[in-house]
Amino acid sequence: MQLQGTQVIAAPVPAVWAALNDPAVLQACTPGCKQLTATGEDSFAAVLELGIAAIKGQYKGSLQIAEKQAPVAYRLMIRGEGGPGFVSSSLLISLAEHEQGTLLTYEGTADVGGTIARVGQRVLGGVAKLLMGQFFSALAGQVEQWVGS
Repeated sequence: MQLQGTQVIAAPVPAVWAALNDPAVLQACTPGCKQLTATGEDSFAAVLELGIAAIKGQYKGSLQIAEKQAPVAYRLMIRGEGGPGFVSSSLLISLAEHEQGTLLTYEGTADVGGTIARVGQRVLGGVAKLLMGQFFSALAGQVEQWVGS
């Protein structure tokens, strides 16, 4: 499934870039993230607890930052497996100056399999959009709080 969207963040690009590279911020902003542990430079082991429709479960996986073009873009790759199935996603996240601060744009793909894949693409598309919205709204809140303090 295709994922894409934008988020305006009332903070300068360098502040948003710093937040996107801070493991504590990534963990705090990722819906259902219970643990994020560094396994190398720009790579992490993750434990997520998510409910998709009536299917709830714990996923263990990885998060990796690649293709860095500081301070304007990187690729975020997420993989997770659990009882309900698997999720694999790759997002290109780009930052640009905006009259209100920073325009964050993301686009990429997500693949799911197992029990969660049976929920149906329409439901999964809505859930993916909701989760992405929660992540980027939380990121905006974190960065705007940093800048405001």
